Amino acid sequence: MADTSNEEKRKSVKTLYDGNTGLSIMINLYVIKYIYYYIDKARCFIDEDERGKKTKSYPIYCTDMLPVSRQRLDRINKGKRFEFSRAEANSITETFGIEMKYFRKDDPIAFEIDGIDETSWKCFYKSRYDVDYDLHIDFENEGDDIVEQLKQEVEDILKGLSMDWEQKLKCDNPLFAICYYFHYGERFDRPNTIGNLKEILSTLDYREWETESIATLNEMLKLLRGHSTYINSLVSLDKLRKEQQGKKQHPIPKIKK
Repeated sequence: MADTSNEEKRKSVKTLYDGNTGLSIMINLYVIKYIYYYIDKARCFIDEDERGKKTKSYPIYCTDMLPVSRQRLDRINKGKRFEFSRAEANSITETFGIEMKYFRKDDPIAFEIDGIDETSWKCFYKSRYDVDYDLHIDFENEGDDIVEQLKQEVEDILKGLSMDWEQKLKCDNPLFAICYYFHYGERFDRPNTIGNLKEILSTLDYREWETESIATLNEMLKLLRGHSTYINSLVSLDKLRKEQQGKKQHPIPKIKK
């Protein structure tokens, strides 16, 4: 009989990294967090008040998207010794539908972003989080200026990518899958159910319903009514929000007595 307890222990063993061996993990976690807070997100990620007014994003920390706490991510960004389990890696890769190579135990790969190389990332972490990297730069003449310049370039590129991802990224890029998930609220490789339904209904001849049994028609009618009621509610809510915004932008002048 197999020793399941030992097997479970092996699966749950966490791998230890530091600022050098775990640089790829540091980069990938930071990029996910950065995109989340700068991209135009789906409503499911936005905390709204009871009037439907957008307020702020739900925290990404300690979720399937980023299974680490704010404090722990801060330690990781500072290049301090950290651990990252296979379960955490699985959580991220399965959520976004990306390959495990970006969070695998041995030799993980950093997301490739045009304009940002390893030196740029090290300058970013050195400037922002004071990570002690040997950058082989002549600091007496221009070192500090270059570090700060490359750090700023990293931030500018990430911000531009988050705002214009559909034009700048190819569909096979893992960052495209991450941006898609945040923007649409679902995985990129998930079937577009609503899109498919729209296409089917737009091409369906009404007379095709005549071939179905009454039992099937009653079942379909119940389903369609439920979806119709929910869609009407969303449309009505959107209309009310726009009317409310219009009143704020064009307030009715008060009549002086």
